Amino acid sequence: MQCPCRVTGSSTIVSKSTGKVNHPLLAPPFRATQGIMNQSLTCIALPAPDDLRRGVIPARDAAPTLPAGFMDTLPPADRLFVPPALSHAIGPTACEAVPALNAADMGSWHGLSLKALPPADLARWVGDASFAPPGGESRDSLLRRAGAWLAALPATPARMLVLADATTIRALAIAALGGDGAMMTRLDIAPLTRTVLTRHATWRLATSGAPWP
Repeated sequence: MQCPCRVTGSSTIVSKSTGKVNHPLLAPPFRATQGIMNQSLTCIALPAPDDLRRGVIPARDAAPTLPAGFMDTLPPADRLFVPPALSHAIGPTACEAVPALNAADMGSWHGLSLKALPPADLARWVGDASFAPPGGESRDSLLRRAGAWLAALPATPARMLVLADATTIRALAIAALGGDGAMMTRLDIAPLTRTVLTRHATWRLATSGAPWP
């Protein structure tokens, strides 16, 4: 039998009687219904990690520091998807951990200053979507994994929410448009912005990089 518990910084509660999660993000009136419906996937780009603002590639799976009250500003949704590292930070009962939403794997570049990288390799990373850092993944690979996850989402519920790195949100938007890795450098989605995808028959890009909240 599960016991009531609370996640710090939110109002997530696990019901003792039903074992179900009660959380503002998962509350009525946004209930899943049967059959095909129009869907929305609201994607909030997380703040940039402190290391990145200092010109250092963050450690693999580093969780960003969320602004005070950030979770309280999120719109209601039936399901909340986050990278695993963020799931540990905000509490696994409040969200669903999705490895496909991780930031790009930078391989042996994690923890290095941008100034310390070989200039030729850095130029290839910027200009060639198929180039991957040693032991890491290319923008093409990031787009494939994000696109595969997006395509596999079920037809219900109607309203879903993603919190992820801005580059991962960009990959989801490009996947919805049917674009390729080269488009990753031609779409601006900054940290702490809102991008909305909608699905009728196929996914569409409804809003891109709008200020948040």
